[in-house]
Amino acid sequence: MDHPPPDLRATVRPDGTVRLVPWGPALVSGGPLLAMLRARAPRGLVVADLTIERADPEEEVTEVSVAFLVGDERDALASWAASVGYLRIWFPDEIVDLEPAPPTVARVRCTGCRTAMEDGTPEFWAHVRLVGAFPSMCVLCGSDLPQWTVESLWDPGAAEHVRVSDRRDLDRPF
Repeated sequence: MDHPPPDLRATVRPDGTVRLVPWGPALVSGGPLLAMLRARAPRGLVVADLTIERADPEEEVTEVSVAFLVGDERDALASWAASVGYLRIWFPDEIVDLEPAPPTVARVRCTGCRTAMEDGTPEFWAHVRLVGAFPSMCVLCGSDLPQWTVESLWDPGAAEHVRVSDRRDLDRPF
């Protein structure tokens, strides 16, 4: 029986930072290259494929399942899933019910141009909960972004602020 491919590839760094990319067939999922990927495990790297579970593609996401390729970091992935609005996360041997974070302000700093971005508008949260992830590309320089944090205290330093909802291309998932 063929299974559909995952939706996302997640990388969790040792500091708990979660990065996501859309899953694609060029990503390592088996064969000899998987050994190279697994060689990263002693450095604390975690790599997992995520499958968004939903009854209707036009509705908000509610559940996500995790298939670990390297390592096992449940806390960071469960925290990320709750911040996006998932109600449940399925690990290989455990199902965790989540308390979704209220839609407050989410923040991120681009690793490319160092711009601090934040948004908390209803349109932003509707987009995040429909797609199942925070935007993962900087709208200014195109660099990849770590998944956003939802917290009340954050010091963006001297960086310029950009509200992502000011962009008109939010309907692109990634």
